[in-house]
Amino acid sequence: MGRGALPPPVPTPSLSRSERREVERWVDRAARRQRIPGLALGLVRGGRTVLSQGWGYRDRERRLPATPRTMFGLASVTKSFTALAVLRLAEHGRLRVTDPVVRHLPEFRTPNPRWTRRITLHHFLTHSSGLPPLPSIYYTAIRNFDRDPPYDPRVARRVGIDPEHAPIDTVGQLLDFLGTERYRLLGPPGAYFSYSNEGFGLLGAIVERVSGRPYEAVVDAEVLRPAGMRSTTFDTGILRRSPEVTVLYSPNRAHPTRGSVPSEAWWETSCDRGAGGLRSSVEDLLRYLEIYLRGGRVGSERIVSASSVARMTRPAIEAWPGTYYGYGVMVRPDFHGGPAIFHDGGLPGVASQFRVLPRRGVGGVVLANLEGANASRVLQGALNLVAGLPEKTALFELPPPEPATARMAEYAGWYCSGEGIWLRATARSDHVRVDFHGVEVTQQGLTFRPIGRDRFSMTFRGATGMIDFLRDARGRIWAVRLGARVVRRRAPAELPRARRGAMVW
Repeated sequence: MGRGALPPPVPTPSLSRSERREVERWVDRAARRQRIPGLALGLVRGGRTVLSQGWGYRDRERRLPATPRTMFGLASVTKSFTALAVLRLAEHGRLRVTDPVVRHLPEFRTPNPRWTRRITLHHFLTHSSGLPPLPSIYYTAIRNFDRDPPYDPRVARRVGIDPEHAPIDTVGQLLDFLGTERYRLLGPPGAYFSYSNEGFGLLGAIVERVSGRPYEAVVDAEVLRPAGMRSTTFDTGILRRSPEVTVLYSPNRAHPTRGSVPSEAWWETSCDRGAGGLRSSVEDLLRYLEIYLRGGRVGSERIVSASSVARMTRPAIEAWPGTYYGYGVMVRPDFHGGPAIFHDGGLPGVASQFRVLPRRGVGGVVLANLEGANASRVLQGALNLVAGLPEKTALFELPPPEPATARMAEYAGWYCSGEGIWLRATARSDHVRVDFHGVEVTQQGLTFRPIGRDRFSMTFRGATGMIDFLRDARGRIWAVRLGARVVRRRAPAELPRARRGAMVW
């Protein structure tokens, strides 16, 4: 659809019996294939909720069903709430997204003082500050590891994560870490998209500094209460008192073929809640979708201005082909005639996604209690069916493989990050073999085939993936973009430095 063209007609705001059967069939099949213990899914169309339903169990052992009222974790879907809080403060004249971060956090330092002074709130909101993937994501959550270890400590040490590191509990400690850790910025602010939980954690701190109130209180007062989201919270104390909270499940790492096991407890962090600390229900999130469908309104309440929603959902930096990051949300500008606005989340026991197609007047959300579940896959067919699209229409459609070139040997080597992502690329005649040797991603023997210059794709267990090899000004491969992270290339002689804590990330 070209610019200025009329949007497609909004489908009837109710589900026919056949549509409901098709949606239920899709979700049943996706949940079974992924062995998800429990999930809840909701769909809106034409201004009305057309489906709000649970599948499976919120507590598998006690056979308690999941429902639309069950509270699940949101993980990184929280980032969209943080962006809304920042934009609300901008509407009140308390800050501007073009402000340098050091205006509000003068303690903020990186190894490059000149570039540090140029990093703005906009760069944090769009993951374009230049911060590389760092191990701080583990240190902010390290108090959880005794109850729910996410990795083998021996592997962690080998890849540069210190299982004995002191916890990062406060914003001051996070700022000290960023000011003293051994790393290099990926480039000047705005040059690269690379996902940064640290940036959104610091946005939460900026919200506190500017407002004079706790970050959580600002999100509650500016977004949750006006939107009528009564069960959405950062407070795990409320979670323990709530009558309907999911048990969390993680893959059985000791016996991978035996499915999932209950996790001990909700992961808690205190200094980066702006990156992933919210919990909610499908009932609440169906109200939240209205913000994107109705230009900032929920019911009769205006949560943010229409111009703030437009700014939030405007493509700011390309994350992968045809897909951009706005402020706390991903955006595909032309998904079958209009934009698709979405975000995923994942933590131990948490998989989530919301997705909105504003021009079609539809949106959906799925919350699941299994770490690593493909929430996007669950939501895909259900939302397509209510949007009038073919059931298997993918959010990302990669081009077919191309013939290999003589450059294949250029891509071979090690690529490692401080976040525990280590991969080895081996050149083959018509593809690149990728083996992961890191902390949480450990798949071996993945086949990536060329789909463009320096770009490769693969299919694994029904999911597609893509990597981009990045070149410097001299045309040499210096990094790989894997998913949402930029991971630097390493010489083999560098690798032992990680174990000694001397690797420069």
